[in-house]
Amino acid sequence: MPNKTVAVLFGGRSVEHEVSVISAHQVMDALDQAGFPILPIYITKLGDWYAGEGLHNLELYREQTFHAAGLKNVFRVGLSPDRSVRQLVVHPVAGGGLLSKGPKLWADVFFPVLHGTHGEDGSIQGLFELADVPYVGSGILASAIGMDKVRTKRILEEAGIPTLDCLEVSRAEWTADPDAFAAEVEKKYPYPVIVKPVCLGSSVGVTRAADRAALTDALDLALEIDVRALVEEALTDFIELNCAVMGPPERASACEQPIGYEAVLSFDDKYKHGGKKLGGAKTGTGAGSAGMAGLRREIPAPIGDALTAQVQELAVKAFRAIGAAGVARVDFLYQAAGKRLLLNEINTLPGSLAYYLWEVDGLRFDQLVSMLVQSALDRHEAKRATTYSFTANLLTR
Repeated sequence: MPNKTVAVLFGGRSVEHEVSVISAHQVMDALDQAGFPILPIYITKLGDWYAGEGLHNLELYREQTFHAAGLKNVFRVGLSPDRSVRQLVVHPVAGGGLLSKGPKLWADVFFPVLHGTHGEDGSIQGLFELADVPYVGSGILASAIGMDKVRTKRILEEAGIPTLDCLEVSRAEWTADPDAFAAEVEKKYPYPVIVKPVCLGSSVGVTRAADRAALTDALDLALEIDVRALVEEALTDFIELNCAVMGPPERASACEQPIGYEAVLSFDDKYKHGGKKLGGAKTGTGAGSAGMAGLRREIPAPIGDALTAQVQELAVKAFRAIGAAGVARVDFLYQAAGKRLLLNEINTLPGSLAYYLWEVDGLRFDQLVSMLVQSALDRHEAKRATTYSFTANLLTR
């Protein structure tokens, strides 16, 4: 299997663009260590696609604007939804097309490491399905559900998995009458409350609001970067517990207890306080940030066998409930006083692929990505047994 070329897609039109770049370079280092040929595909913040070996270099992305000029063996490309086109299409602006003089760029497996919108939400998965290519991770539906915090809550509730209740508001509703929604929040929850964009991750736009003014500011922010926001109660005296799940067949990782700098883990807590070690992958041209692996945490979480088993069981149950595949991280909130365990979020494309949760059990990062690639190939092969057309004679006279 290591002779299979793996295309790693990263960046993208998302506020989690930089997080994606970090995670993807970790993944490429691990794939390189596992012996896979790699085709990096970088998607700029404007949505332009570039492909080529020279993109596996974290230094290229440290500036706010990406410059492709002068990069050797890097081409502006696109992926055609036409399943008969088995190569990346050179962009017309780049002076080419299918018959251009550029090399044939293609991969056996596509590995999206695109956090957030247009990557983790089912968008890119839909393109993969149309192009009929094997790809790592959850499919369209599970990706879309996992990205939507409100819809996730509803599905998990149906599955009997406890979550925090919330109020939802759209940008249009908030703009039309902010005082009415603020009053609804105050009627249901005491301050402080937590405000979140519905379809973003990495704690981007997540704010703790202690009064009406703070609530207004928080919702203004959340609805600037998403079209929907939610408000939920702010728990007290709780800890966060996370567990990763891989599958199918499903298996749960060790549990972790993140140690944040605030009551709510911020973007900085998650991504800016780590070192440079990539853990399990060689630190070559992709090195430079530990991503989610840099977060302070205790692994295994010091919570005892019974609670550990409960977290793992609910994590697997949630993974199955939304129909996830590949690897996901499931985040919980736990209040010891009432033994209250609540599922907070499920991330179908977690930062750093949550590899650090598998290392505790002896599964190295290079082994993890190898398993994910094989799973993608197996699921694509299984799809070949599906019939997508038949003769109905509806158009004959």
